[in-house]
Amino acid sequence: MFKVVCLIGQNGETQEKEEEDRRELFEYYLDLAENSDVINEIVQKSDGYIFSEIEKLSTSINVECAIRGSDYVELIDVEKAFDCFLAGKVGKQDDNQVLPTLDDVGGMFEQKKLLERVIVWPKKYPQLFESVGIPVSKGVLLHGPSGCGKTLLANALISNSKFSVVTVKGPELLSKYIGASEENVRLVFEKARSCAPCILFFDELDSLAPKRGHDSTGVTDRVVNQLLTELDGAEGGMKGVIIIGCTSRIDLIDEALLRPGRFDHHVYCGFPKQEERVEIMKVLTKSSRTIDVDFEELSHKTDGWSGADLQLLFTNAQFYNARQYARAGDGLEEDDVEIDANAIQQVFEDSIPKSKKSGIDTRIGEKVTLA
Repeated sequence: MFKVVCLIGQNGETQEKEEEDRRELFEYYLDLAENSDVINEIVQKSDGYIFSEIEKLSTSINVECAIRGSDYVELIDVEKAFDCFLAGKVGKQDDNQVLPTLDDVGGMFEQKKLLERVIVWPKKYPQLFESVGIPVSKGVLLHGPSGCGKTLLANALISNSKFSVVTVKGPELLSKYIGASEENVRLVFEKARSCAPCILFFDELDSLAPKRGHDSTGVTDRVVNQLLTELDGAEGGMKGVIIIGCTSRIDLIDEALLRPGRFDHHVYCGFPKQEERVEIMKVLTKSSRTIDVDFEELSHKTDGWSGADLQLLFTNAQFYNARQYARAGDGLEEDDVEIDANAIQQVFEDSIPKSKKSGIDTRIGEKVTLA
């Protein structure tokens, strides 16, 4: 008992718990049968949880046990509690994940300069910002067409900044249980504040914070309200936490989130210009052998292509050559397959973006009259 109390008292609210610490806390909170193996399962699944998450998860497990009418926690109670307790799964960064660097981002010259000034400089020159009274930006929103490198740029910036990072992908904070979605939002911001300086990265923000008034259940409306409260610092301040959001549909995001003081900078990541396409091609092929490929000429042929479209072109060209070698029985390894001008010419038509090739109707959401 005394050891558990000490764990809670020593800044336990904000520090991630080691395995033995988590075991002690769960044994204190849960009604476990003697020599039960359930505790091992709980400890393994709760890696990276902070104290407040452990406390709330324990309450959920006890509730499931009470509903079942049992005196002791069993594995089925644990599984049901973990299914509805999403916050602990959110924002976990894989230590083995290799993030891209700014050198891995082709083009977007102006965007990279702006983001470095907004995010890196306040940390690098804090005395300068304080002396002239320049407020540090709370949030940056990257928006633009799909496939133009928004998420790549955000991850490269995170890698370059050396900040801690909490990542939220799409609508994973949303839960079918009443009040759980708002609680997940609070826990994610709490986790970000606990490891400041920190970047809190929301990918596909439009799925998490759409315009209010269009949800019959009211869940997303309450999530947006909670996001606004957290961004304003009403739940413990936002010092040392920078928000980066990515979206392909900025028109779907609630307008209250977009005002200055929340997302101060809206950075448009559009289709690359001709000189940016050249840079992107060089980055995409830097780890491959290229033969007789004129990037300048190719950049003029790919006007309106995104970075993802260019990557598909080179991938198709490499696969084309790989198939030719397979038919000839040369037995080259995959890494030895080059990209040449002939292969690019052969696959160019098949690699043209569908919207440009078929001229499909892109009037999404508009009313049409069918004859």
